[in-house]
Amino acid sequence: MANLILFGAGASYGSDTVGTPPLGGQLFDELQRFNPDAWGTISGDLATEFRADFEQAMKLVAPHALAPLQRAMAAFFFRYQPAASNRYVQLVRRMKAAHWSGAVCTLNYERLLELSVGLNGMQPVVGQPSDPGRSLELCMPHGCCHLFCDSVRASAGAVSFDAFAISTDGPVKAVVDPAEHRQRILQEAFPPVMSYFEPQKRVTSGRSFLEGQRARWKELALVAESIAVVGVKVRPHDGHIWAPLGEAQARIIYCGGPRAAEDFRTWAMTQKRSQDVILEGYFGGEFDRISSEIGL
Repeated sequence: MANLILFGAGASYGSDTVGTPPLGGQLFDELQRFNPDAWGTISGDLATEFRADFEQAMKLVAPHALAPLQRAMAAFFFRYQPAASNRYVQLVRRMKAAHWSGAVCTLNYERLLELSVGLNGMQPVVGQPSDPGRSLELCMPHGCCHLFCDSVRASAGAVSFDAFAISTDGPVKAVVDPAEHRQRILQEAFPPVMSYFEPQKRVTSGRSFLEGQRARWKELALVAESIAVVGVKVRPHDGHIWAPLGEAQARIIYCGGPRAAEDFRTWAMTQKRSQDVILEGYFGGEFDRISSEIGL
C-alpha cells in the first residue's frame, strides 16, 4: 500500500468555512454551551485549566465524573455533518475517481470523514477493503462518537465507576440513527468507544477494538511509501501515533499551519528524517498539493 493519510482536529476544523467542530482551545466553551447540565457546571480553577490545556485539565476531573462528560462530548460531536463544499467530500470524490488504494486514519471523534465517504457512494470499512473505488479503509485509533460496545449494558444513573479503572470488551456497533444515538447517550452508563481527550488517551468502552485500531495504524504507517499528516499537532507523548511515524520509512507530507510546521520540523530533526515535505499552510490552502503528493 503506497499512500496513507492521517487526519487530526486541524483537518476537520479547516475542512470547510462553516459547520466544523472547534479546535481544542475553543472546545471547552462550546461543550459548556451545548451541555449546561454537566460540562456547564465546571467552573473556577478547573474551567481555567480546561481553557488553557484541555488534555491536562482532564486529568484533574474526578474519575467517576468522566463517563457522563464523555457521553455528552459524544453527543456534541455526533451532530456534525459535511456539506458538499467540505474538503473531505472533495477528497473522497478524487479517491473514488482514481480508484485510490490507500487508507485513511482519523484521530477525530466526529464523523465528517466517514460521512464524506458515504456521500460519495463508497463504503467505509474497518480493515483492508477488497474493492478500491467502492470502499475505503477507515482506521480510528481514538475511536469515534457513534461506536458502542454492546457486551456490557447499564442504565445511566444506576451505576457509578472510575472511568480509568474499568473497561469493556466485545462486539462494537456503529449507531448512525440520531434517535437511537441520543437514546443510548442519555440512558446508558457506558460511553461510546472513544478515547478520553487526556494525555494517555485511555478508554472505558471497547478496549480491544481501539488496541486493534492502533496496531493497524502502526502496520499501515510502516508499509506506506507516502504519509500525509494533516491537522495533527506534534505530541510526542502520543507514542501510539508518533512512534510509528518516527519509525516509518515513508516520506511524510506534513500540513498543520506555520506554527505546527515549526514543531514538526523540530521533531523531524530529532528523528533524523530528511526526506519529509513540510507545508507551511493549512488544509484548505494546501488541498491540491496534498492531493498531488498522495497520488490524487
